[in-house]
Amino acid sequence: MIVTDHPPPPLPSANPDMYGLLVLGGQSTRMGRDKAFLDYPVNEETTQPLYLRLLNLLHQACPAGVYISHNTSQAARLHQGWLPPRTVLVPDDPRIIASNIGGPAAGLLSSHLAKPDATFLVLAVDFPLVTLETLTDLSARYTPPVTCYLHASDAHPEPLLSVWGPEALDELRENAMGEMKKTGPCWTARRIWKRLGVETVGDDGKQMQEGKFVFKPREQQWLFNTNEPEEWEKAKSILCSRTSATQ
Repeated sequence: MIVTDHPPPPLPSANPDMYGLLVLGGQSTRMGRDKAFLDYPVNEETTQPLYLRLLNLLHQACPAGVYISHNTSQAARLHQGWLPPRTVLVPDDPRIIASNIGGPAAGLLSSHLAKPDATFLVLAVDFPLVTLETLTDLSARYTPPVTCYLHASDAHPEPLLSVWGPEALDELRENAMGEMKKTGPCWTARRIWKRLGVETVGDDGKQMQEGKFVFKPREQQWLFNTNEPEEWEKAKSILCSRTSATQ
């Protein structure tokens, strides 16, 4: 049985001025099917589309509303399905397409162009192990203009489990659409942090020390990324274990 029920009400402690941004993004070529519509195991008998599970979490953390960045192949299915109130579907902006910008920057900038004054709590659909605690922790620790979780394995900032303010997104737009053609969100974030006095470590300039703008998650599973069928099977096993532990 597939569940598409309404999300629980927002948390009283949720940030009223922060919008959620669910990035559905790419073509899911390694997975072999669209990751957004994978069956998330709610319990032993029921599932719901992965994007809807994450969308419900974002609505609890961001009562102002949630934007869904998506590509053209996902549009019809999203429009046909049920969506909670205060959900805005954002296709790739024509200006982004004309600038030949793809990847994470396309979703971030299309949403920024749709609502230029918004601060976005960003979540990519291929992080199926995030919880409400993940999002409320990230929201509470946000320091403008951009805050990211760090991967424990390489201390690399994760731009798609993060919070981006309008100033940081303005700079990403300038870097990506201007003469530099620097479309990587991490490149822009590190440039901002360096200007604010944050030191990087490592010759590649990518490793970061925990501090005001970057920090490791309390649970490393939150950053478990699923791009291939084997990773999705592992994620489902962990999710089923969680469900069993709460019964």
